[in-house]
Amino acid sequence: MFRISFLFCVTLLIQLQSLCHAQTAYLRSNQIFSGDIAELMIEYDNQIPSLYALDTSALEADFKVLDIKSSVSRMFESNEAFHRMRWQIEILPRRPGNLKIPPMQVGQILTPTLMLEVVPQSPELNSANNVQVELQAEPERPYVGQQTQIVIRVIHNIPLFDGNLTEPAIDNADTYSHGLESRYSILRDGREFQVLERNLSIVARSSGAIRISPANYRGLIKSLADASATGSTATTRRINRASEALFLEVRKPPPEFSGSTWLPARELKLDQRWDEITNKLQVGDSLGMTLSIEAEGLPAEALPADLLSIDAGKVRVYADQETRSNRFQGRELVGRLEQRFVVVITEPGDIQLPAINLKWWDVEQEVERIAALSGKTWNVSRPETGKAGIDTAGKTTSWHGTGSRGLVITLARSNWPWYVGIGATLLILGLLMCIKPVRVRMNESIAAVLAGRRKLQLLKQACISNNPALAFRALIEWGRARWPRDNINGLFQIRIRTKSSEFAEELDHLDKALYADHGTTWQGQPLWRLVSAEHRHLTAETGTQKDSLPDLYPQRS
Repeated sequence: MFRISFLFCVTLLIQLQSLCHAQTAYLRSNQIFSGDIAELMIEYDNQIPSLYALDTSALEADFKVLDIKSSVSRMFESNEAFHRMRWQIEILPRRPGNLKIPPMQVGQILTPTLMLEVVPQSPELNSANNVQVELQAEPERPYVGQQTQIVIRVIHNIPLFDGNLTEPAIDNADTYSHGLESRYSILRDGREFQVLERNLSIVARSSGAIRISPANYRGLIKSLADASATGSTATTRRINRASEALFLEVRKPPPEFSGSTWLPARELKLDQRWDEITNKLQVGDSLGMTLSIEAEGLPAEALPADLLSIDAGKVRVYADQETRSNRFQGRELVGRLEQRFVVVITEPGDIQLPAINLKWWDVEQEVERIAALSGKTWNVSRPETGKAGIDTAGKTTSWHGTGSRGLVITLARSNWPWYVGIGATLLILGLLMCIKPVRVRMNESIAAVLAGRRKLQLLKQACISNNPALAFRALIEWGRARWPRDNINGLFQIRIRTKSSEFAEELDHLDKALYADHGTTWQGQPLWRLVSAEHRHLTAETGTQKDSLPDLYPQRS
């Protein structure tokens, strides 16, 4: 019994000695100002490098835990190696006064109790070291789906260092960031302040109340006041400044709106661009059109697609995949949608494409408006066909064959209904056998035409925007389509195949621009003009439009 008690006491003494020498917890500063961040350091030595998860819930009563950083370092002492685990915890006091930091469990030990004195800032100190964060929303009562501009400002009259501005968290809304910050000066109460401004745009997904949490700024300042008031010689302070939270009242669409798609915007425009159209349209011809929607104060994801839909049986409409993009015009979010359509004519006569009307809601004037595109009408003729082998003027019609016996078949006029019935039956059977392959080939041709037009459009955009890298890639794709049997992978292969010296010269300019300094400017309009001319020359030389869709009713010889 004595032996067991002795062993228990020895074990307890070893554990207590280990408890005293294996842990360290301290504050970098035992006294800070209200609104400043305190740093709690915890160190733990162990033979095994194991970082324990810290339970900081005991701190939540008097502090807000902002950040926890951990690290492990290998140490040597008396020729013995051990590992030092370190935790750096940033805490923000919730109130001034003498605040207790309770013990925390680290492995098998508890950290000691620490005390932190939080001193309220005097008006003089606050005035000399003024740092504020403001949060503003416009409008505060938006419609669901409407853009709300969020402005975050850090206003200060003292230099800031090593700062980080945390944007507010917003639930039930989509956020669009400008990605840019602006800096400027303002005057308040006769004093000059510096301003760091950041802008966001949010779009609420449903009606009701939305809370926008405070924006926070954390950073270092060098205090201009006498640091002796805190009993510390350090003048560098880590501060945390937060704005007030905001609440938005998101409204439902008004009952006056009669459109099928809710579009709240400041401005909305429709535009269409038709490809070059011949004066004589025939059955089987195709018409290409690009439709675009641009809305101020509305993201591109909200814009409707497939606006060109025709129920008439004289045409078929093929819609390409739409492209959407967002940009900022100042603080205004501008959404844009573009979509290509191909209209294939299937029957002759007057063909009328209906007008396109898109209803939207003017959020500034609180009124419904209509963006409209006028309709178009064309007269389409039936394609010319070859002469049939029937002589309706005579009493008999003959077909001469070259069979093995040189048979000549004469059809009597009195028997023509019977032969017409046989011919119609054979024609129907042939159509039933061929209609599916024809449809597949037509769809493949349409897809190829749309892809070719997209490549040309991409090359045009690259040249007009003077982007040599994008123009190079688009030109290679054009060259591969122009000479499909050749391995086109560089500008030199295009250069040796062109007959125009001017074209070759523009290719040299593009090649130099690809490897020139960034300060060198390249003008791509001349190259696009020559590519466009080459494309027109090729289609005129072959006698067919390479980028037109195949006829639905081809001529028969």
